[in-house]
Amino acid sequence: MKDEKGFIMPSMMVIVFFCLLITAHISMSLVNEKKFYEETKQYYTLDSIMQVAVEKSLKEVKRGTALLNEQISVNTFNGQFTYLVQEVSPLIFNVSITCQTNEGKEYTASYQYDSAKNEMNVWSEY
Repeated sequence: MKDEKGFIMPSMMVIVFFCLLITAHISMSLVNEKKFYEETKQYYTLDSIMQVAVEKSLKEVKRGTALLNEQISVNTFNGQFTYLVQEVSPLIFNVSITCQTNEGKEYTASYQYDSAKNEMNVWSEY
């Protein structure tokens, strides 16, 4: 035993260091994956809220019951949306929609509706 050169301790330190690096890498991968899934969930939630908002606003504009230049706010289970209908000309309406989830993510879009042709002319998202 007098001839030992101390090989075990440094080699164990290197092995422990590599194990810590692997553990850190795996935990960071799991955190990134969880963030990705949460962002994807928020995206699809905003998309469904936007779809409901467009259907509701379009229905009111088609019927002629939309309140002009008044912001309408509607709460849903997953969040809320607001829309504003403005008359560009007697047959063309501009509708601005803002959707927000319960977690605070926001999505805004607008479209123009031509009641003579009964169709959307312009759609823009921002």
